[in-house]
Amino acid sequence: MRFSVSLAFTLACASAAGAGHAEDGTQVYVSDSQLTYVGPLDADANRKLFDLYDSLGDKPSVLSIRSPGGEVNTGMALGRWVHAHHLDVKVLEYCLSACANYVFPAGAHKTVSNFAMIGFHGGGGSEHAALNGETLQQFGRMSSQEREAFVTDLKAVDQHNTVNEDRYFREIGVRRDMTTLGQQPRYQDLRERASNSVGWTYTLENFQHLGVGNIDVINPPWKPLSPFRDASFVLLPLE
Repeated sequence: MRFSVSLAFTLACASAAGAGHAEDGTQVYVSDSQLTYVGPLDADANRKLFDLYDSLGDKPSVLSIRSPGGEVNTGMALGRWVHAHHLDVKVLEYCLSACANYVFPAGAHKTVSNFAMIGFHGGGGSEHAALNGETLQQFGRMSSQEREAFVTDLKAVDQHNTVNEDRYFREIGVRRDMTTLGQQPRYQDLRERASNSVGWTYTLENFQHLGVGNIDVINPPWKPLSPFRDASFVLLPLE
């Protein structure tokens, strides 16, 4: 028996559920002449957003988003749409995981509050990828043959995602290693010194160096705050 992992292999932040900030659904609507996307990245929500935009006579120029992340290809689909429609992206609270990897950098211009967190913890080619809780339980019930087949499928999905991700970042002109730099051994001490670190973020200057420019901060300076009570994101230096 083989298990499909294309949906199970996600980059949702591993601590989100335990931190009490899990979202029960994704909302898509227009507010103050802006498109608004609140919740995990979701293929159905993407379609609702695209249909909503097409139905409007006056096309919004800004996507305001608050998301803990989601599946890799769902994130890239939303990012490609944002990039193709030359939309700006606004983050007033947080944009994590696949939202940070693919949606935020796709914006023509980006606006963040002075405490907004753009948080990373890995990408499609990461050495360490988190499976969601339901998938881990499923894995625990498998026979040895089923586990072997699952891992084979998982590697195939990872390879497919890596190829897609390479193409995606070339399209939007951003360095792909932005999504994995914090996992490099040279940053291990920094991660270990941090209190309950679950990921990393960058300064304005380092975002620019990675190809993510045109970021405006509301009432600067920008001092990102973790949206989680018991987990932090380190500010990653570039060497």
